[in-house]
Amino acid sequence: MKKIQRVVQVLAIGTGLFVSSAAFGGLLVNTPFDVIGNLPVAEFTGFGYGTNTYKDWGNEPSVAVNPLNPNQIVISSFSYSTNSTATGANIFYSTTGGATWTSQFSVPAPSNGVRIPNDWNFAYDGTGTLHATVLGGGNIYQGSTTNPTSLAAWSWTGGGTRINTSTSGNADQPWLAVQGGRVFVGYDDFTGGVTLRVAASANNGTTFAIDNAISNGARPGNTVNPGTRIATDGAGNVYSIFGLGPSAGVGTHTVTYYLNRSRDGGATWDFTGSSANGGLVITSGTSRQLDNAGTQASNTWFANVNDLRGNITAVAADATGAHVYTLIGKQDGSGTDRIYLREFHPNGTNLGASAEIAISPAGQRAVFPSVTVLDNGTVVMMYDTFDGNQVHVHIATSTDFGASISSDVIAYSFVPLTLLAATGSSTSNREFGDYQYLTSIGDTFYGAFAGLGDVNAGGINTTALIDPFFISGSVTVPEPPTLLLMLGALLSFGFFRHRMH
Repeated sequence: MKKIQRVVQVLAIGTGLFVSSAAFGGLLVNTPFDVIGNLPVAEFTGFGYGTNTYKDWGNEPSVAVNPLNPNQIVISSFSYSTNSTATGANIFYSTTGGATWTSQFSVPAPSNGVRIPNDWNFAYDGTGTLHATVLGGGNIYQGSTTNPTSLAAWSWTGGGTRINTSTSGNADQPWLAVQGGRVFVGYDDFTGGVTLRVAASANNGTTFAIDNAISNGARPGNTVNPGTRIATDGAGNVYSIFGLGPSAGVGTHTVTYYLNRSRDGGATWDFTGSSANGGLVITSGTSRQLDNAGTQASNTWFANVNDLRGNITAVAADATGAHVYTLIGKQDGSGTDRIYLREFHPNGTNLGASAEIAISPAGQRAVFPSVTVLDNGTVVMMYDTFDGNQVHVHIATSTDFGASISSDVIAYSFVPLTLLAATGSSTSNREFGDYQYLTSIGDTFYGAFAGLGDVNAGGINTTALIDPFFISGSVTVPEPPTLLLMLGALLSFGFFRHRMH
């Protein structure tokens, strides 16, 4: 039986609602930090964050945390770009655990004329090296640095050569995972349909010898973006999730979601023969996304400002690969688009599946799932809902391997800007982008999401900007009741023995 504990805080500060380092049944959620609101004033004014017509600085954020020094954090989003190796695209960097930030124009284009960023995300490896995968000119590139503040320190694989083998320039949605010297990049290739692929490096991104399909070749006529996402476990396995729709239709689609796994560094994939499209079927359902007929004035987009063009998918595994967690989007019986969790676990050479559960509340449309697994086994999930007025950013947890939701906290709430106000364009269709991001180190989780700015002090005013926000927290798993009773009995026995003497 699914048990849900929902905790909604009512502490209002500025334009948002916060959990201020508050604990709820073992879940501790720290106050979210408005990244641009915590820049130096000289950077905020000098780089024109408050005066630029474009105010959508938080679009498609990702976060990476250095495991050797968790105070060092990188957040990326769609801000200032470059098409030159002599100048740098912007990332946000903190050396204070997310309390303060700087703008670092330190990521050069892979080669002159390749404008970045389009889609991109970042991850640290175990040596403290920062990796990135980036889409530029329809191709995928991978790079790394040991100094996020230095343009000269950045290095691209192959000197700036694409890592996708296809020369079509039709790649999209790169997604990065690193583990034990291996670097994986999942992406879509829209050549003659859509092929889902993972490129792999066994030498920390120096070369990518593998770029193989995780689906059964090009799938024709797909009307949704697959939303290919990947994750690794500590055993060296890599997992992929993607969704495929029908050959026709606009706005509302029957989407089937798939899971695949590689145990040999991406060379082969275990479940390409398990379905016609390739991969284990997670679930299937109706979903509202990729509404090409929508406009800023009339649409069925999330919160009326974000067409879903990156699907609704997320995947994570625990350190041993004993549990793999998938998040997907589909409508419930009332027609509400919600987010569902389904756990998979090894069963011989196969993966068995547990029953799926809804993690988002009934009656509110939910999008942008992300998931990570703490060392103590807690599953932490982040997602957004819309209640008709406000967007709510949720942090949810499961402490029983995905069988139920143990807590769900609204960490931040805001009224979105109009698309025109956020982007300065009458043709824009995504105020938040295609995803937000969640990662973890030990028993601490770290996230990045897009939200309405909340700072108006000290020469900085972000209350009319969509900014990247940084959020962190932890989960304490209680001891089993039987152990607690035993400890209590022993303590009591010791106490009375002491008193008797």
